[in-house]
Amino acid sequence: MVYPIVLGSGKKLFPDGFPHTTLELVESRALRSGVVINTYRPSR
Repeated sequence: MVYPIVLGSGKKLFPDGFPHTTLELVESRALRSGVVINTYRPSR
């Protein structure tokens, strides 16, 4: 499982009461720096 964490202030990434959405992983890339880029789309 991936738990995104957003730190800081400013505009909210997700509004309060954001509905639960099931996502499907469509691509995953690991960079040399150790960062992993995951691309998701809503499941059908």
